[in-house]
Amino acid sequence: MEAADLIRKAIDPHPKGVLIRFEVAPGSKKLVLPSGFNPWRRSMEAKLTEEPTGGKANRQLERALCDLFVIGADRVQVTAGKKSPRKVVMILGVDAEEAERVLSEAREGVP
Repeated sequence: MEAADLIRKAIDPHPKGVLIRFEVAPGSKKLVLPSGFNPWRRSMEAKLTEEPTGGKANRQLERALCDLFVIGADRVQVTAGKKSPRKVVMILGVDAEEAERVLSEAREGVP
């Protein structure tokens, strides 16, 4: 199965944009987004350098997605899993095809 097909499984269309499932590893040495795909959980993986205290890891994930999609901070929000490594992120004004394209292109640069 191709990477784009896997990435598509982590993205759900929403009337206001998309919902993307992530499995995060906070406290990593390097920020890598996306760092892979978890086929069992149908979610993108992300390595975050921030620790999961006081919402720091959530904010880093949101900022990294803003940078990746080249959008403002008001358009990205962790909507579920705020205290869990399994998160759902809402990205407003982005359709599923665009989300898949952006994540696929970013994934190509990850070893």
